[in-house]
Amino acid sequence: MRLKRIMTMAGGLVMAALFIRSSLHWFQGRELGESALQLIRSPGILLLMTAGYGCSFILKAAAWRLYVGREREDHLRGYVYPLLVSLLVNHVLPIKLGDLARTGMLVRRTRMRWDDALHSVAVMRLLDMASLLLIGSIGALILGLEATGTANRLIPAGIIIILITLTAGLFINRVTKTGNKSLTIRIQSRFIHSVFGLAKRHLDRLWLVTRSPRGIVLSLLIFISWLLEGAVVYGVLSALNMKIGILQAVWANGMTIAGQLFHVTPGGIGTYETTLTASLSILGMRGEQAYTVALLSHGYKFVFAYAAGLAALLLAAVSWSDLNEWLRLREKKERNQS
Repeated sequence: MRLKRIMTMAGGLVMAALFIRSSLHWFQGRELGESALQLIRSPGILLLMTAGYGCSFILKAAAWRLYVGREREDHLRGYVYPLLVSLLVNHVLPIKLGDLARTGMLVRRTRMRWDDALHSVAVMRLLDMASLLLIGSIGALILGLEATGTANRLIPAGIIIILITLTAGLFINRVTKTGNKSLTIRIQSRFIHSVFGLAKRHLDRLWLVTRSPRGIVLSLLIFISWLLEGAVVYGVLSALNMKIGILQAVWANGMTIAGQLFHVTPGGIGTYETTLTASLSILGMRGEQAYTVALLSHGYKFVFAYAAGLAALLLAAVSWSDLNEWLRLREKKERNQS
């Protein structure tokens, strides 16, 4: 965990440095203000952006509910609200803790085990990254971008990770069924047994769902949701009369969200602008134009996160003390590990 935190912090600092460098070169207050007014004076485009971005969360919520298997018991809003609250938390805090709030809200609503709820959130994140990888790879191939080489390296890496995960699941399942005595003798600790049992249960759940038609449907819902989120970047480009197509906008948005792995500032300030500016530059846009689009689209997402997130807090009747309790679980976990 410490290595992961160090790598995230290092990547985030590099992104922040690049953002500062870009700002020194391309930030111009008057031009940015004029572009912002141009966007504000385009209500139709703003409506399109809001509809696309909002629908992306609805589809993610539908996929999440499908994975949990409670589509008959729960209203869809019970899964939309946690997503919006998670978005708000990630735009307020410098580190990504929104998933803990999302998990806590699901536990409170469904009374399911904490580890089951956290497992469902982790799987949704895994499918998010798989969708972004697919969008990036397909976009690079169709658009004929230089990123194709990178995509070709990432795809085998993703396949290897999946194979390792499936192999581990099959191994655990095999050990449990055969009752291998020699292994049982070596694993005497109850803690290790519980960890293996927990891992097997979650891997079995993941394996069962992904093999079913339900898994295909929810994966498709998540993939489409990320296509819809590209409406934000496309809307800004359209409002500024920049000739970048919807496919390019979706690809640039996907690359930008993938770059949010290095989230070390509220809402990924700096990281978002750097990755979107670079992605649009690959598409042939001038650096100063790409930088302006990045600032405006991220600004819009901040407004959406605060407005929709606060509304979700009120509608879901979640208090700040509830949020604080869920977010402090990370501190307790790290304290127990140290």
